[in-house]
Amino acid sequence: MNQISFKRQNIADEVLLALENRIIRGEWEPGQRIYVEKLSKEFNISQTPIREALYKLAGMNLVIIEPRKGIYVTAFPKQDIVDLLEIRMALENLAINKILDIDEDIIKKMKDNLCLFEETIKTKDIVANNELDRAFHFLIMKTSGGKQLIRVYQNLYSHLSVQRQLYKDEKKALEELHTAGKEHRKIVQAFEKKDKREIGRAVKDHLNNVKQRIAKSSRGKE
Repeated sequence: MNQISFKRQNIADEVLLALENRIIRGEWEPGQRIYVEKLSKEFNISQTPIREALYKLAGMNLVIIEPRKGIYVTAFPKQDIVDLLEIRMALENLAINKILDIDEDIIKKMKDNLCLFEETIKTKDIVANNELDRAFHFLIMKTSGGKQLIRVYQNLYSHLSVQRQLYKDEKKALEELHTAGKEHRKIVQAFEKKDKREIGRAVKDHLNNVKQRIAKSSRGKE
């Protein structure tokens, strides 16, 4: 595991990102115990920012803190993730229905995102890809202009960051990302046409396909 160095002025945020990335990457298995003392020695920092980060991760439901027992990576049952995806579909559909205007800036950002998304597949950078996927879908949500809708969606998305843990190996994960990239391209093409009906159909097809791929994966806990 690579040594991590932290900038002291924003150490708490960097620790949070580092730990979240380990969960997303699958470096920590679902149900695995996390030892604060071990991380403190590994990062060469005090336990305080590590504990702060773990409490934030617990708020995101990525870890479970059991008093007098320990801290564990959340083991998401496959059905829970499928249920969350259905909620996500409903929120994105609501956002699309609220679209009043699609400006060229949003389309440009989507295209730029798609280029970077495809590049991370080539470099096998799953964590960077996850962030780009998050940003892409937030662009969809922002077209609605609904601040509260976006806030609810943001809270939901942290739970969905671990969906790629359901694949046993890197090859399977990269195949999933390659397919998702093709589906993102169809969404961008629909936005270029500024056709709300086609946008809604492309987004719905994409998320339905994600749900089906997760349902077929073998790593999720039933």
